[in-house]
Amino acid sequence: MKRSCAAKRSCVAGALLTSVLAGSAMAADMPLKAPPVPRVVRDWTGFYIGIHGGYGWARPGISDLDLNNFVNGNENLSFHTPKLRGGVFGGHAGYNWQWSQRGVVGLEIDYSAANIKRTQEAVLDPPLTTDPPPTTRTLQSRLDSLASARARVGFLVSPEFLLYGTGGAAWGHTKFSDTFVSDEVSVARASANHFGWVAGAGGEWKLWNSGLMLRVEYLHYGFGSASLAFDTTVDNSKQSSFNVPLDRLTTNVVRAGVSYKFW
Repeated sequence: MKRSCAAKRSCVAGALLTSVLAGSAMAADMPLKAPPVPRVVRDWTGFYIGIHGGYGWARPGISDLDLNNFVNGNENLSFHTPKLRGGVFGGHAGYNWQWSQRGVVGLEIDYSAANIKRTQEAVLDPPLTTDPPPTTRTLQSRLDSLASARARVGFLVSPEFLLYGTGGAAWGHTKFSDTFVSDEVSVARASANHFGWVAGAGGEWKLWNSGLMLRVEYLHYGFGSASLAFDTTVDNSKQSSFNVPLDRLTTNVVRAGVSYKFW
């Protein structure tokens, strides 16, 4: 009887051991569960084009003395350096490269037609009679074009939202018109190209899981010195010319835009 019980216990132990070994072998043959794959943010790589519009302000570095050196010392017709303000509208195109999970770098070019301007007017104290008529002076200053070629470096705060800084080379174009009206009409006109740099920052959103992107950005332009070559006409007859030095031209633009990225 004792031998029978011992034999039964041996059989049970052997069965348990066999089950454990078989289970271990099956577990060893089962494939391991793959680790979770990190979420890949949406791909920003690709070519895009777009339009933008906004508001700008600028100030040319013309001294008051140079601005008024031909008004014969008459303070009533003197002006201060103009402060220009107005709208901009244009287009842009570029290419982005997304690297790792969060980085985006790119190159962009843009052109904007601008109407950043200021009109200053002055009237000489009128005479007691209307002959000769009172002398008036009108100075029209305008920044009419802006363009740049820039690099962009950004960080993806989320798959749809990019914060970026930007900088590069810039170009601008200005026009000036200074008109005196008395017993004759004298008009001096000048235009100039300006070359310099631009830097700024912005944010861009991808919309509705599509190729559409919305942006808001600020750009600061710094242009170097230039010479304003004025040509003068009196009653539509060409007269003498003169130069006015422009030490610098600083411009700031805040604008919004819509782009489309090609997949």
